[in-house]
Amino acid sequence: MNVGVRFESVGVRLGGRPVVQDASFEIRPGERTAFLGPNGGGKTTLMRVLLGLLRPDAGRVVFLDDGREIPRPRVGYLSQRSTLHADAPLSGVDLVALTLAPAAGFRGLGPARAEARVALSRAGLSADKQTLPVGRLSGGQRQRVLLARALAGSPPLLVLDEPDTALDAEGLATLRRLVAEEVAAGRTVVYVTHDSDAMGGADAVFSVDGRVSAGTPLHSHGTAS
Repeated sequence: MNVGVRFESVGVRLGGRPVVQDASFEIRPGERTAFLGPNGGGKTTLMRVLLGLLRPDAGRVVFLDDGREIPRPRVGYLSQRSTLHADAPLSGVDLVALTLAPAAGFRGLGPARAEARVALSRAGLSADKQTLPVGRLSGGQRQRVLLARALAGSPPLLVLDEPDTALDAEGLATLRRLVAEEVAAGRTVVYVTHDSDAMGGADAVFSVDGRVSAGTPLHSHGTAS
């Protein structure tokens, strides 16, 4: 599946105030697309609409596969801030596995646990940390669990909300490498950022400040380690 997204005249009001107006643009499949703009400009609101967490007051969002409209696909999502509490009892393996197979219950998680371990290793969490309760992990390690949850199962669309503020330097370097791998595999990566080079560049850049306008793509000449 090679997923693209089209916003058609999307408008969102929050508390009676227009936050996004007449947003019409396309996210091309298999590319890195960056959304930049000031705080309160509507970037996260657009991502919530993309994720299906917020219904627009006007317009619609269309998902496309080879030009054909499809139902909303599975979307991997890394939030701006950690959503894991320090007293969370689940291990990283079980948390990611339950994301992959939410109806399986713990006894049916065998295959999902194997896939979860692969995702956690890709995200940079060592094997000895993967079975610990996430509450015993450091903040950076918990973010790696959330990154693995976003990547697990190879969703065709990956959404990252200001990942350069949520991860430490090592985690960000890992994420840049993973983004390059995901795009090379034909998946679509969307990220909100204040720095369009944060993920090693962008194939498309949109500026968001109430309205959405296209900017200049930025391609990094460096290689993330």
